[in-house]
Amino acid sequence: MKRNVSIAISLCLLASASSMAAELETYTWALDRNSNSEGFDYLLGNNPIVSSNRPAPSSVPLNTDMASRWMVDGRVDPGAEFTAIYRTRSHAVKAYPEGAPPPVTFNNWAFIRKMIFMGGEQDTGAHVIAPDPNWVSAAHENGVKIYGTVYIDAEKGNDGMVNTLIGSLKDPWNWDATELADFNIDALLRLEEIAKQLKLDGWFLNIEQGFANSNSQDTIQMRRLLNHIFPKFKARGVEFIVYTGSSDKTLGGVVTDAHIADFGKTNPTFHGLDLALGIDPEYTKKKFEGQEKTYLMYLDEVFLRNTPKGRTWPLRIKAAQATQCQYFNGAGEWPGFKQYAQARYPIGKDETALCGGDTSSPLPTTVVKINLQSVIPDPWTNPNEQSWQVTAKNSGQQCAGNCYLEFSEDGLQAEVLEFNNPLEYQANATSWVSTRSDIVAWSGWPDNDPRINFLDPLFAQYMPAFKWWEKEAPRTSNDGRGNIRSNNVIDIHPHVWNYRANPVSNPQQGVTCNRVTAEQAAHYGVAQDRSCILQVPTYKVVEAIPSYSNGYEAYGQFPLLDLVMQINREGFSYYNFYNELWAEGTAPQ
Repeated sequence: MKRNVSIAISLCLLASASSMAAELETYTWALDRNSNSEGFDYLLGNNPIVSSNRPAPSSVPLNTDMASRWMVDGRVDPGAEFTAIYRTRSHAVKAYPEGAPPPVTFNNWAFIRKMIFMGGEQDTGAHVIAPDPNWVSAAHENGVKIYGTVYIDAEKGNDGMVNTLIGSLKDPWNWDATELADFNIDALLRLEEIAKQLKLDGWFLNIEQGFANSNSQDTIQMRRLLNHIFPKFKARGVEFIVYTGSSDKTLGGVVTDAHIADFGKTNPTFHGLDLALGIDPEYTKKKFEGQEKTYLMYLDEVFLRNTPKGRTWPLRIKAAQATQCQYFNGAGEWPGFKQYAQARYPIGKDETALCGGDTSSPLPTTVVKINLQSVIPDPWTNPNEQSWQVTAKNSGQQCAGNCYLEFSEDGLQAEVLEFNNPLEYQANATSWVSTRSDIVAWSGWPDNDPRINFLDPLFAQYMPAFKWWEKEAPRTSNDGRGNIRSNNVIDIHPHVWNYRANPVSNPQQGVTCNRVTAEQAAHYGVAQDRSCILQVPTYKVVEAIPSYSNGYEAYGQFPLLDLVMQINREGFSYYNFYNELWAEGTAPQ
């Protein structure tokens, strides 16, 4: 299966977390030495499986003390046995960016019997991916088997990887071989060893290369494994599940696309998963009803779309859990998976079997991303210049690079931001930003001129949903700004993202971080010249969220729940902007 690459955005890590980032590595191995840009351990190398630079493996055995029942009326049959093909990390990483594995956010274990930890990237070398130990423990505590993945890409994978994985006969003339000792299967034996040390129940072999015809050597070898060898591994406690893409390649006994319901793609005008506002009931029903496939792929999408690039911990967790709950509990015309599968849960946990006990609707969450410019001091002109940092006083975050703040009706609604540099020019400052008063003085425009927002670094601008933060390919725009869709601080044009290319006729919408008064500075214990207060609108229900007044390409009028603030040093962009305005005949005189 082609991995449904979930793309998100660049992250600001807390200083304490980023300092730990290189200390703890994931359980990931390369199957091809020549496609391993990240330098993962080679699967057949001599490196230890468990080491001090990886999280301790799970010690939780599979719980068999379980109860089960239907949560809908009128069903007495056994029901479906679902397997979730699930991504717990947005991308393959060698080390955890936050310094620890992502938290367990899935809480509908009762309706699945197996979880396949899906992931992998060909070029980086992330070919063998084991689930994080905390997810292994959570699965086993809830009586669910959990599997790692061997990923051989449909386009970039190669026959060598397939042959390394499936091995060969020791005696090429021993065509009737049926015993483990008859085969050279070092990779499979190594996978068994890893599974036992990490308490995994087996492996999902995602193979989309090879098996060209029924008589090819790799097809014949795989058929031997399926018929004789994999059953022996299963009897020893490690199960191998084989996936071969769109067809079974004449093998039989494998998983193909015909067995899988993919919930990872949605209509671009639907923003429910992008913003954790709920599923699309009509789409969900169409993807499942009438087919009733038992492999459920990418029910994680709401978490992955809300996980910034470079990060493994998602945002909007509570709202994302409430959104994911609708897959199981139902919403609108979609009855939920509880209509198809019995709930199976640890004895005594009946009340938390469905959605962890909370089936409430998603509460809208607004996220503000703050981009903070990193600088390399000039030893001749400004040797003491510092990169920008910010402390969010109410939420307790201290960030450099990028920072994310979440606002909701039951949580944060205003934040006091204190920067390490002043917010306007000071003679003794090593760095500063040009705020509205600077820009007004320079331009002669009134404070309410929409062009001011385009230049004001303390203006947080609404952007179209998380999936467009770093998800669009770079483009050259007609107005010459190049990749105007970038929302990160860049050297050439680091101004607020101007998606309509005209800040006068299509002004940016957003909120301004207002400079603190002397009284507020004393109250919050911050420096007045370096601080501002960000008041963000929050909403109780989805229906109350306003949308951007104009449609954005194929994606419609996006809800106003994602904001970006650019913090750049003095003179950051308006000189370039001035030249553009001058060429248009609209520059201030």
